Amino acid sequence: MHPMHPTSSAQFEASRSGTVPAPEQVRDDVWAVAQRMPGGHLPYSLLYLLRDSDRAFHVIDPGWDSDANWDALTAVLTSLDASPADVRSITATHLHPDHIGLADRLRRASGAPLQLHETEAAAIGSPFVTPQAAEAVERLVETWGVPIERRREIVRVADQASRFVAPRADRTLVDGERLDIPGFDLRALLTPGHTSGHLCLCEGARRLLFTGDHLLPMMHAGLGLGAPTASNPLADYLWGLQRVSAFSDHEVLPGHGYRFRGVTVRAAASAEHHLRRSREVVAVLADAPDSSNWEIAARLTWTAGWQNLTDFFLYSALAQTAMHRNYLERTAERL
Repeated sequence: MHPMHPTSSAQFEASRSGTVPAPEQVRDDVWAVAQRMPGGHLPYSLLYLLRDSDRAFHVIDPGWDSDANWDALTAVLTSLDASPADVRSITATHLHPDHIGLADRLRRASGAPLQLHETEAAAIGSPFVTPQAAEAVERLVETWGVPIERRREIVRVADQASRFVAPRADRTLVDGERLDIPGFDLRALLTPGHTSGHLCLCEGARRLLFTGDHLLPMMHAGLGLGAPTASNPLADYLWGLQRVSAFSDHEVLPGHGYRFRGVTVRAAASAEHHLRRSREVVAVLADAPDSSNWEIAARLTWTAGWQNLTDFFLYSALAQTAMHRNYLERTAERL
């Protein structure tokens, strides 16, 4: 297996310093454009711009909806003697606002269709919670055993998330489908887990793998952050990691952070990260089998530290703890 290493020094340094890198060319007719994000946790997402053999443009993951991000995209297009009117398609890896938020504005300016995997396109309501967000989360926090004084911040997250209405797809993609981008061999690759219909995109001729939030270089994907499914998000995610691991000779173009090589090594590390947490859940339940979801989560290892988790990150930690518990109940796999 090839070791993991960054392929963009500018993006690597920016991700280390918390700054936003300048746009850069990845290959002939492929560019990466950092799009700023609010909140301070992650400074930017990565938009990818493809120029087809007819000199028209295609956007992957347009980013957060803001005037600054619109200006960043139009500036790059202008530098290439083009404008938003020259965009022919918009493809989003998933429904989260830091990836799809700018899509409506770009669609209005270009007339380009928005594409999602068919499962993601069918998701209803907020990308983070079920419909009737506040009521559903109020029931969840009680079931999870969240202390009364911490419940309001989680319900507030649900309320804020439910205000984002993801744009409807104009067309849907199925697994293995080749996208209509002349001069490119870009194919859809279903990789659920982060969300139910998360999509990676594989460009065989150029050996590029666009991974959205499925596989990131500096953090591990949160799971189960889409519409509810009958399947377990961790089991789905592990399956998706196996799929991307097959592209060992491809350069990874992620949704955040920096471009890198070594997809197989990074996929193995992400799988181990999540399975290690499952093993921690096993240990907690062996010691205290009647523990609530809150009590289990408080004893797990979190990158930022349990005591530092607030708002969405607290909700995500609790949701993932429940997911790991469910995974253990469903599988007899040895951890």
